Amino acid sequence: MFTPTFVNIVSFFYPIGNTPAICLTQDLPREASARILLLGCGDVRNILFTTYADEHRAFDITCCDTAVAILARNILLLTLLVDDVDGSRSGAIWNIYYHLYLDEESCQILQDQSQKLHALSTSFESWHQSKYGAFLRMCDENSLSRIRKTWSSYCIARMSKEQVKSYENQFESRLQRAKDMKEARTGKEGQVLTGFRSAAPVSLQSLGDLPRAYQEFWDTGTTDGCGGLQRGVRRPNPMFAASAKDTSLLHDGTDPLLGFHLATAYAPLAPDSPLQSEAGRTPDLRRLAEAAKVQFQAWGRAFRNRVPGNMTLRFFAGDALSFCYALQHQRGAEEDSSAHLYRDSSHSEPLILNHGDYSQTGGAPSTFNVIDTSNLLDHLGALNLLVASSPLLSDELAATLYTETLVKREKNLRAMSDELLCGHFPTISILIGLFPVEYWANATAISTVDEAMFDVVCRMMGNSKDQDGQMQCRFAWKRAPMQPTSSTGETTTRLGFNALDLANILFQVYQKMFQHENVGLLLSRFDLQSIKNSSCPCYHRGSLAAFLVLVKAKVSADWNMVMDKFLELIENDSSLVVGRNYIQELYLYLHLFDVHTVLSLKINPQIEEKPLVVGNAEKRESSSAVLCITLKVPRAKLKAFAEIPYAGLGTPLVHGILQSSRQYAGRPWQNVFSVVQLAFGRLVTSGSRHGDDLKLTIHEDEDGWMGKSPLFVTFYIPGWIASLEPQTATVAFGIQSTPQSSKTFLKHYGLEMNIYETYLGNVDNVYVTRHAPNQLGRPCVLHTPKLEKATLQPAANNVFDTLITPVVDRSSAHMTALTGRVDLKSRHAQELFRAGARTETIQTSACVITVHIGTELQYQLYFPAPVVRSRSKLRLARKSSYVEVVAPIASPTGEETLEHFMYPSFPDKHYPVNWNMPRLSLDRLPILDTNRMKDLQWLLTHASLMFSPRERTLREISTEMAGGIHTNVRLNFKETLFSMFMSFSGLQGTKVKIFGLSDSTQGGVAIIIIGSRLRLDLANHTVVLDGVVLPLTTQLIPRIRPFLETLADGKMLAINVNNEEMRLWKQTIPAYIERCRDWSHKSSCEYLTSSCIPISLETGKDFADFLLLSCLKFQDGERFPNTRVESLYHPHFAFHMSKASVTLMTES
Repeated sequence: MFTPTFVNIVSFFYPIGNTPAICLTQDLPREASARILLLGCGDVRNILFTTYADEHRAFDITCCDTAVAILARNILLLTLLVDDVDGSRSGAIWNIYYHLYLDEESCQILQDQSQKLHALSTSFESWHQSKYGAFLRMCDENSLSRIRKTWSSYCIARMSKEQVKSYENQFESRLQRAKDMKEARTGKEGQVLTGFRSAAPVSLQSLGDLPRAYQEFWDTGTTDGCGGLQRGVRRPNPMFAASAKDTSLLHDGTDPLLGFHLATAYAPLAPDSPLQSEAGRTPDLRRLAEAAKVQFQAWGRAFRNRVPGNMTLRFFAGDALSFCYALQHQRGAEEDSSAHLYRDSSHSEPLILNHGDYSQTGGAPSTFNVIDTSNLLDHLGALNLLVASSPLLSDELAATLYTETLVKREKNLRAMSDELLCGHFPTISILIGLFPVEYWANATAISTVDEAMFDVVCRMMGNSKDQDGQMQCRFAWKRAPMQPTSSTGETTTRLGFNALDLANILFQVYQKMFQHENVGLLLSRFDLQSIKNSSCPCYHRGSLAAFLVLVKAKVSADWNMVMDKFLELIENDSSLVVGRNYIQELYLYLHLFDVHTVLSLKINPQIEEKPLVVGNAEKRESSSAVLCITLKVPRAKLKAFAEIPYAGLGTPLVHGILQSSRQYAGRPWQNVFSVVQLAFGRLVTSGSRHGDDLKLTIHEDEDGWMGKSPLFVTFYIPGWIASLEPQTATVAFGIQSTPQSSKTFLKHYGLEMNIYETYLGNVDNVYVTRHAPNQLGRPCVLHTPKLEKATLQPAANNVFDTLITPVVDRSSAHMTALTGRVDLKSRHAQELFRAGARTETIQTSACVITVHIGTELQYQLYFPAPVVRSRSKLRLARKSSYVEVVAPIASPTGEETLEHFMYPSFPDKHYPVNWNMPRLSLDRLPILDTNRMKDLQWLLTHASLMFSPRERTLREISTEMAGGIHTNVRLNFKETLFSMFMSFSGLQGTKVKIFGLSDSTQGGVAIIIIGSRLRLDLANHTVVLDGVVLPLTTQLIPRIRPFLETLADGKMLAINVNNEEMRLWKQTIPAYIERCRDWSHKSSCEYLTSSCIPISLETGKDFADFLLLSCLKFQDGERFPNTRVESLYHPHFAFHMSKASVTLMTES
């Protein structure tokens, strides 16, 4: 109900992921247990790869997907992996999960496992008492029931010969339709290049193979590279077959290899490298499948070793947004209460989570430190997704919410981010309390080089469909870093707003949300992309109301005034042609979600005196501000959907309508309701037909659009509208007009495109109730009490209170600055301040400005976004005892404040937390063979492309400069990285493994980096240099002088850095060290006790002052695990070394 409802008769089945696996926990510290929520979870690749890449922590993973068949496949595979104790069945398990056709052995294993799972799942209790149910949990009974039916469809052995023959014919028929769709999209000779990103960072080498491998899979149904099953027995794999009641088609992008990291098939791996395959040097397609199978086996072993002790998976089949709101409700509501939501918009089943796991004492998590939303953003809309899921993100500093786009809606990434949040990107992210890390850092350790090359390659090869259709972009969102502390006590922080400023921002969001209703805008940029975007809107007025629920919980403002101004702007807006038709639905959901209640929805005394008569009722027992209409649509009215060819149906958007009849004496009126619920089935009523106690129950027809039952359409309306014409008003179910739907349905349903219409008093087909069918209450969007109050109470010791107020440019509705106010509460602070104590500010990090009063008091202002202190204004109100700092919001590019804000690290309670620097288990990363120089040439291209076009121009200019040092600190930093990687690999200059960072103004080399191995960081599409860091101190240098003298013979490459670049290295190296840490920090750790990372940035101090921790150094006599620097080992300086993993960086 939180997105528009589409009729999706012919959907696509995505059994296999089409992007390479990611490590879900790479932004969590080593010690943190993982509570993961996967929305649109898809196949198991991310789960399996994460268990391989992160072998130490405990996992609790909740998986949500609308496709029941995907969950059924995943659970069956996971049980097969667990049962395959010695790994002897790995080949057959691969076939079962990835092949369209099976041999006899694989088919029999699938049959046996399906029957076993079917037998164990006869009831909710029996499943959870089984050996699988201990770690494979079901979130609700309905999910288990639906998954069990899918397992039953796998049990072909139970079928008669005639049934088997029918099943096989149906399989082949649907597969052929899928092939026809594929050919229609790519053409007979067209190449599919989307596998390009799966071979990163060696993508260019795969161009000749991956399109052929894709075509061969579709020709043969296997990954064997030779179609061997064609010569033997071929049995259709039911894991890829839709049931007879399902119309979904296998998606034409399906390719089993795309979920793996195919760089290992092309990159030269060392003989002792992990994930080394026997077929690594073979010239044909077998090396691709072999590389994937080696990874599949390694991931399977890792998963098998984790269960059931420290691995729990939970499964929910249904809509991601509804599931999120149900989890929110579970956190904040009383026991046994329901949010009164449906599982999805196309079924009548209520969403009721299992009370045992989801009670206040149950074991299922309702907050998570990792939330991954796959590419749901493409289909649900960014605001819908963030509003629903972000309240479930825990308050942990490391907690991360990931969003991803694959559908190309705009020309480039910058244009995409500008449109993503239906408003100014920084403004809206601040408003909803999220911090988009890569956006503000404008840097990432996750390479985007190959995605940029994908565009270029598609243009060169003339494959415009791939180039126009896809653009992968992944965002990591954190909680805004508003965790203030002081030297003298606790603080509180609020985000305050002027009512008119906030109303202007919200109005811009409204206009952007519904820009598909702006005909003038559509005509002004009438192109294919605009038509596509306007035909598939992601928002309705209920979406806007849900967004406002979150905003109301986050801000401190005169909310009634905000809403009055906001609604006034909407009511006077003429840009959205049909905006007035939806205004009553907006009022309705503002009321239902407890955002704001307009006068018309407050109980009218006149109505109370005279009960409303609706639907030929003699008398209603009471009136209601909100009513629910359920419309019975006869099957005959849907015949157009059967007559139109599947390929031409599209996904039309539907809505409910309540409007005046032709005989209405007053001014004609029409109200459209986009929040509609659909269900086929049989209706049963209870209670008085025309009373408030009328309840509806729909017994669903599982055949859906393929069946014979009528369609029931349900939507809520304001009660007063029904009073205008209680008997004769027109109620209708229709198709929303878009460029695409008009082309398809106009000739079938006329200009208004109403599928069915009747009058409100039709007792046979119209039902008016208080609640929707199968529900006992109205839908609820509830944020937890912790998030409800943005106006926080002063600290218990009354030291000081803080308020952050945005400065808004009303012409653009953009936040331009943030005003931080410190209200002094203690008498000592007030007296000192009033006495004229010197007051100044210092910027201690991108988001923190510290206010110093005199020499003894300091207060930290935590801003929800990076700010620029150098252009800030300081206001002192000594009589009123408060200080205000007005700081402009920084720009991600070109601001001095953000030059060093690339990979920030923060001290948490027990360990440091990296932002924007993925954690690695180095022993799991493949090792590159640097002796095979000819096979390493791609690394030169990969490293070169980390420079942006602007930086490449600056590099060309700098060749004429003495010393080659630029004024741009990040460009200098990249130059140093480039030198390290090229010299270590030997691709440029003499091969060197030891590097010294030298600042001539501070005495020369201050730090030595000793490289060990180059490794493929597969999940992040790049290469890392594995080694150790040795900071030189005045105390250490005399002790290791013999070692340093040996470096003078060319064994070390000294790289010149200036003061600013050295400062950047000081800030970055702690992140390089922390990302591969395999030991625990002590409570005496200097990072934790000083609450500062790095400890010092002062010029002139020993480089070790910021780096050397008592818990971080190698101990005397300890070897260097996973490195090859044993020959350099000496107890005099080994103690001062720290293992690190240096990575290339690109702009985000």
